[in-house]
Formats: sequence, structure tokens, C-alpha cells
Amino acid sequence: MKRIIYYCLIGSVLLATGSCKKFLDVSPPDRMSDAAFWQTKGDVESAIANAYGFIFDILTKGPYVPANGDIRAGEFTAGSFDVFAAVAAQDLTNNSRLSRYNMKDLSDWYPFYQSIAACNIDLVRVPDVKALTPGEVKQYVAELRFVRAFTYFYISRIYGDVPLYVDAYDQRPLPRTPMVDVLKFCLAEMEAIKDDLPWQYDEPSKWGVRAARGAVYALIANANMWAAGFDKANQQQYWQGAAAAIKAMEGSKAFDLLQIEDFRKIFKGRTKESLFEFSVNANYGTTTRYVSIGQWTLHSPLVLDYATSDCYFDAEYLKKIFPSDMPDKRLDLWFFSPFANNTSAMFVKYSNVVNMATSTSWLLDDDLIMFRYSGELLLGAEALANLNQDGEAIRLLNLVRARAGAPAYSGTGNDALKQFIFLERQRELIGEGVRWYDLVRTGRVTDPTQCKSFLTPEQFSHGGWTWPIDAKARNFNPNITLNTYWTK
Repeated sequence: MKRIIYYCLIGSVLLATGSCKKFLDVSPPDRMSDAAFWQTKGDVESAIANAYGFIFDILTKGPYVPANGDIRAGEFTAGSFDVFAAVAAQDLTNNSRLSRYNMKDLSDWYPFYQSIAACNIDLVRVPDVKALTPGEVKQYVAELRFVRAFTYFYISRIYGDVPLYVDAYDQRPLPRTPMVDVLKFCLAEMEAIKDDLPWQYDEPSKWGVRAARGAVYALIANANMWAAGFDKANQQQYWQGAAAAIKAMEGSKAFDLLQIEDFRKIFKGRTKESLFEFSVNANYGTTTRYVSIGQWTLHSPLVLDYATSDCYFDAEYLKKIFPSDMPDKRLDLWFFSPFANNTSAMFVKYSNVVNMATSTSWLLDDDLIMFRYSGELLLGAEALANLNQDGEAIRLLNLVRARAGAPAYSGTGNDALKQFIFLERQRELIGEGVRWYDLVRTGRVTDPTQCKSFLTPEQFSHGGWTWPIDAKARNFNPNITLNTYWTK
């Protein structure tokens, strides 16, 4: 309900109904110029909330985050869930297999451009709201530019090259912009606004769910590391940018690692570890049914009347990342019978369960976390290791390992350290929609020893790591090319 007014205003921009909609039509309706809306600070707060809300709605339409981020790598046994088996088998053009949970709709990038269109319009209107102080204008503009840049970063990892729309009134049929150029745009945007936001807000209710400087620096680090994987001639520059962002984040003293025993608090969100996340609260009508990976990996007694889990992480993969000779509280706390290799196992990392009125009805109340402090410390460690600054890389790595009750890294540098950091990110971020993207950007996706659903170098070079783009993208924009790997 909270978005109804704004949806009415922006509705004709988004042209969300009818088969003849313009796929990338981002022209604003006349009503967006209506001064009756853009008058008060409350109006702007509503617009800002909707900027976040559009992305939340897209990412919770189906299990897009865990499916493309984790399940696609192949170490998740799908059971009777053929949709997940199809994703792991790279069978991404089979709409019959992908029909469950709206997974086939991920090929439609149009909804992401709804969010971008909203940001572009808001960026034109917010500075003209007389009720705002100059400081408030600066902060709101910074938040909008972050949301827009985050959206471009996110879709670049899914589709590769994407059209770059940055003006509210731009109706040109733009072609796809090279992915690295889109990432450079995101980096330039974040450099421009990074000082316009506090490192963290005074009110804990805003931690993570409203973009602060920590979120900006996290995006800087992630965009740099993604670009480094594809623009190899400039890798040093990107690694330096990522390392500097994480060092600044750590130096701010605004963030901290919670005790690992408090993991349910971490994933409920709004903690000192939160950098950027989307709020989920069943009491306020937001849920992650059929979105969080926990939906398929829990059983009784955590959820009522479910004797077994639907799916589970393969035991061989878990043994690889959690060796038996290396104690680790994450294995102890996040898993039940991890090596059973059947549905008696549970992955309880996401287990803030709200049991509803009936025994077979339950929801997950974990936030949809995009960036958190431990993952960014490890990204910084990776960047530093790539820069041959092994001492600093190991220091950051061991901060995360100490929190996990795991022994400090005491191995050698160079390739051994880089591989260890990569596996540490798999341990720390398992189930958070990161693994596939890490495999892709580091090139490990072409190594059969690194993932079950690997790609050949030829498949990778032809774009097999991307998700297909629906052919209707070309209906009203002949300048759009599809991901040719998927059009064979």
C-alpha cells in the first residue's frame, strides 16, 4: 500500500501493462511534473522509499539471488525441484523447466529499467523541492545515485553489456553499452557522492537499509573487482581501487563483526555488520517466501511439520570448503548434519522463521543482504593479495577467520593465499548469492576443480556465464542485441 501513490505517478513511465509496451521506454509522464507531489520532505521520502522498493520487488519476484548466485554453480542438490536442476545444468532457455518461482522471468530485464527510470526522474525532481535544505538535497541525490548505480552493477553481472540510461527524458533506442564502461560509470558516480553520506546513520533503524558511505565504498570495491576480471589490461588500477575502498571502510571504525553465535541477528539485519540490504519484516508485510535459500533447506523442528529439507548442499563441496582438520564455527552453527548428503541435512544460516497460523505455513524474516562487512573485508584481502601485499591481505583474512573460531591462515603467499581467500569467501558467504559471480569474475568458472557446473573457455568467451535476454527486448529497440550464446 505504501507505494500506491507513487506507482500511480510513475505508472505511465513504466508502461507495465499490455503486450505492446515499449521495452525500454523511460519517458516520464506529464504527471511527474505535478507540483502537488513534489512539495514536501515526506513526498521525497516516499520517492526514495520507492527507489529502494522497486529493486526489492524485482529481486523478490523469485529466487533470483540464490539461484543465479549460488545454485547455478552446481553444488546444490535440487531434489524434485527441476527449476533448480535446470539452472545448475545451464538450461536457461527452457521456459518449461524455469516456469516455477518465476525463474524464466529473469530473462526480462525491463523491470530493472523501471527502477532506473524512477531514479532518473527523482534525480531531476528532488533538487527543486523547496522544503528541503541543501544538505538534505545532497543526501537524497546521493542515495538515488547509489540505487541507480547498484542496479546497473547488479544487472551487469547478470546480462553483461546493458543499455545505459541516465536521463529522465531520454527515449532514444540505445544499444547495449560495454559492461566495463557501465562499471566505470558506476565507479564515477560513487566517487562523486561518497562524501555526501555519513559512514553510518545515528539511527540503527537505518543501518544497511538506507545507503550510507559504507554501502558506497562496498559498491566501489565490488565494481572494481568485477571490472578487473574483464578488463585485464587495467587490473592493477581496479585492485588498487578496491583495496583503498576497503581500507577506508575499516579505518572509519563505523562497522564491526558480530559474534558468530549471533548469526541470526546478522541476517535479520540492521547491525554493525550491515552495509546494504533490503529489509524483510513479516509484521510489515515484506516476506521472502520462495526467495531465500532457507525456504528449501530447513525442516522441523525449525519449521512445523516438515520432516526433511527439500534441497541441500552437496557433502563433497562442503568437505572441500570446510576441511575436517580445520575447526570452524560456521560449519557447526550454520549446518545440521552437513555431510549426510540427503534431505535430513539442514542449512540454518537463514532461519529467522515466522510460523504462521497453520502448521504448513511459514515465512522467513531474514533481510535480503547484498553487502556485509565480513564479505568486504575478504574482498579487500583478495585485492591486496593480487597486489602482492600479502601481509595486509592475511591480516584482513584472519579478522574474518578469528570471528569464525577458525585457525589463522599460516600458509604461503601468492597463488596459495589467493585460493585460500577465494575459499574463505565461499565459507563466509555461502547461500548469500555470491559464489557464481565470484567464479565468473575470477575466471575459476572454467576450472572443473573449482565448480561442478563449470564452463569451457570457449563457452565463457562466448558469454555462457550470462543469463539469456528475452527476445522481446528488440521489439521496440532494434539496436538491442541479444546474448548470442543463448540464441543458438
